Amino acid sequence: MSHYDFINAPKMSDAEAALIRARRHLRSGKRYLQEGSSAAGIAAFYDAILFGMRYYIALHKGPESLAESADHWDASALFHALARSGVFDDPLTFNRCSLMVERALWQGSFAFDANAMLVEVEKILSRLGIIPFHGSSLPATHH
Repeated sequence: MSHYDFINAPKMSDAEAALIRARRHLRSGKRYLQEGSSAAGIAAFYDAILFGMRYYIALHKGPESLAESADHWDASALFHALARSGVFDDPLTFNRCSLMVERALWQGSFAFDANAMLVEVEKILSRLGIIPFHGSSLPATHH
């Protein structure tokens, strides 16, 4: 049983719940990649980014919400709203991640640089305040 099972979700704010989910998906993605499940790892990273964006928006709610008109389950719309507000410098970052997710899910296993993908994901999550960015933390796998 994980420590997440002991968390009282109904008492959590939207921001707290999204933060926990983003971090959980990041850890799961790393574990999947270490186990050789690239499609599952990339999908978990995508979910980490989605919940990271939801966290950032929930944390910065105010009269002029960053993405008040965006569907909070539409990752692309959230990313572009955050890019327009200055959170992200490169508006194409999310497109690159989405393309990798699509390739992983539709084509199954394909060659890609797991460390480069993790670095990109961690940069995005650090901009959202999910993690401090200290470089890639994907340990080498031993075969």
